[in-house]
Order: sequence, then C-alpha cells, then structure tokens
Amino acid sequence: MDAILTILITIAQITTVYLAARGNRWTWIFSIATGLILSYNFFTDKHFMSFAFQVYSILASIGGVFIWKKKAEENRRTISWGNPLWPLLAVVGIAAATYLFDARVLHSNLPILDCAIFALQAVATYLMVRKDINAWICYLICDAIYIPLGIMGGSYKWLFISACFLITATYGFITFVKAWRNTRENTETQKP
Repeated sequence: MDAILTILITIAQITTVYLAARGNRWTWIFSIATGLILSYNFFTDKHFMSFAFQVYSILASIGGVFIWKKKAEENRRTISWGNPLWPLLAVVGIAAATYLFDARVLHSNLPILDCAIFALQAVATYLMVRKDINAWICYLICDAIYIPLGIMGGSYKWLFISACFLITATYGFITFVKAWRNTRENTETQKP
C-alpha cells in the first residue's frame, strides 16, 4: 500500500475510534469507507483473512449506521456493560477456528497471535455496534498484543500506529465507563 494512502487510512481509522468513543454515528461512515479501501487492497495483495475481516467490518458498520441514533447523547445513554465471559469465549472460538481453517495461508511467524488479533477485532466490532464497553477491552488487549509484535519485528510504523490506537482506545474505554456510570446514577436517582 502506498505510504500516503497508509497515512490517510491510519488517520481515518483513528478518527473512527475517536468518534466511537464520543458516541458519534459518523463512526460507521468512516468505518465503511476505510473498510472498502482496505478490502480492495487486501484482496489484490491476496491477504484473504484480512480481506474477510474487512468485509465483515463493512457489514457490521452498515448495521451500526442503523442501530446508532442520530444524536451522540442518545448513544451514550444506551451504553451497556455485558458479561465479559461470552466475548472471551467468542474470541477463543473464532481464534481457534481461524487457526484451524487458515493457518497455512497466514504466512506468519506467529499465526496463533494473528488469529487472536483477528478474533479480538471481530468480537470488538460486534460489541461496538451494540455499544458494549467490552468492545474497548477487546481493542485494548489487541493493541497490547500489537505493540510487542511491533517491537519484536522492528516495525516502528506499526508500533507508532498501535500506540495511537492504544491511546485512542483508552480514551474510548474511559469515556464509555463514565457515560455508563452517569446513566446508572441517573436511573438510580429517578427511582422512587
């Protein structure tokens, strides 16, 4: 991928994460646009697992456009914090299935970690559409895996990008938790 396109895609992805943290519906428009560009690139480069994730991401983002409300305040009021057990089981199941199905075509030195990252991103995207705080936990774990991989591989570009995502995801997690607490406090004060 061209260097300028990489920079633009990275900015668009970070903007997407930032908008999600704010509860802004434009999150999903940015997500669809970046997904279309990345899916084309991954398909032409024959990175089919990454291509499949982008197709899934586009479909989930279309759902997000319809599920998220027009006003950010309404989205923040409907933030939930579900049981983390089922997302964890989903990550393990998707990672295992991906590894068994696709390990030979990954062209990776660490296919298990690649499958875990894929699974974390897939589950996080689904949870984000549902406005579940566990999405941010998945993103934070994913970034925590990416950063050591960037250091070990000497890929400072990915290290920088992962650090940007880690900062943005931390902001998103804190923002969602605050919104969730405010909603709970308002609900409790309204009870007779």
